[in-house]
Amino acid sequence: MRINRALSFAVGASLLLGMSGALSVSGGISAIEVSAAEPASSGTCGKSATWALDNAGTMTISGTGAMYGLNSNYTLPWAEQKDSIKKVVIGKGITNVGAQCFSECKNLVSVTLSDTVTNIETYSFNSCIALKAIDIPDSVTNIGSSAFAMCRTLADVKIPSSVNNIGALAFGGTAWLNNEVKKNDYVIVNDMLIFTADIEEADIPDTVTNIVSNSFWGHTALKKLTIPETVTQIGYNAFSGCSSLAAVTIPASVGDIGMQAFTNCAALEEVVILNPNAVIFDRATTFGNNYKDYSGVIKGYDGSTAEEYAKKYGYTFESLGKAPEPVTYKLGDVNSDGYINAVDASEVLSYYAKVSTKQEGGFTAQQLKAADADGNGLINAVDASIILSYYAYTSTTTGEAMPFEEYVRS
Repeated sequence: MRINRALSFAVGASLLLGMSGALSVSGGISAIEVSAAEPASSGTCGKSATWALDNAGTMTISGTGAMYGLNSNYTLPWAEQKDSIKKVVIGKGITNVGAQCFSECKNLVSVTLSDTVTNIETYSFNSCIALKAIDIPDSVTNIGSSAFAMCRTLADVKIPSSVNNIGALAFGGTAWLNNEVKKNDYVIVNDMLIFTADIEEADIPDTVTNIVSNSFWGHTALKKLTIPETVTQIGYNAFSGCSSLAAVTIPASVGDIGMQAFTNCAALEEVVILNPNAVIFDRATTFGNNYKDYSGVIKGYDGSTAEEYAKKYGYTFESLGKAPEPVTYKLGDVNSDGYINAVDASEVLSYYAKVSTKQEGGFTAQQLKAADADGNGLINAVDASIILSYYAYTSTTTGEAMPFEEYVRS
């Protein structure tokens, strides 16, 4: 009997050792030690993506392709363990951070994104109150609405030039955004105006091409607004709740006016839309003195989308007459005189000198396109040099000169 008991004890201990890898004995069996690197739980989180949370609090997303995001058809499998997540590692091969996947992970202090991630979706890291820094890789092109909103201690943010879309309030309520708006009334990232101080007069810099959704939302002090001809898009709710704004002129460069862009603007009496083909979000409250209707006037050209919009919703429309013929710019021909020469190069250098010293450059959106000779999205001395080089080539060639675009490629 004693032999059987001893054998049973030995077999049991052997099984425990096999499962845990270690056995601590102090007057008997007291504890099983589990390696911190072993997954506490794991599973799938995408068609070809998996997740694993270890006992140290590191959440690793592995595999290829997209993560699922939280929606009516998908519940986060780690929802009950969010408070255990201290570090998130998005592995190579994963292309996104799913919507709301790590929202309200209150103990999350570190995020590492691989260079295959292109999209940080809406509310991905919303309200991660312990997160202090984020280094976004230059593979990312989109940062969704409220992606890092209410990460109150997030002060160190690195956004690469690859990002060409930032959603509404993506960094709202962060220490980083609060610090940026203290340094400058306009927080501009990659030519996108993402937030502003609540000032009485806003003269938006002409480096801006996109007024991001909610960027002026609720700014009751704003009375005067100047939108430069570099802006091509006004996002939804961009000026919603600007209750002191009485008039606005939307330049011809703007092709897209988003939903409720100027809604709940109590003092708004006049809207001038200079692009006869602007896409105006089809809702009565795109312009409004409240969230229902608009009692002011909309001015635009005959047969324009502004006229169509005003008549559809019963708003007063005043004609500006026939729309002027649009000025078109060819690459390299910055002043649109039909020639590419030293004058164009000089204008590019003048623009570059101004913006380098934080002044208004003075180019329209079309001129910016014409001036970007090398197509890298920057206007600088390199573009001027290319234009001047082409002028020298056309001035000395005896045959038919190649087009500017072909010259640049060659």
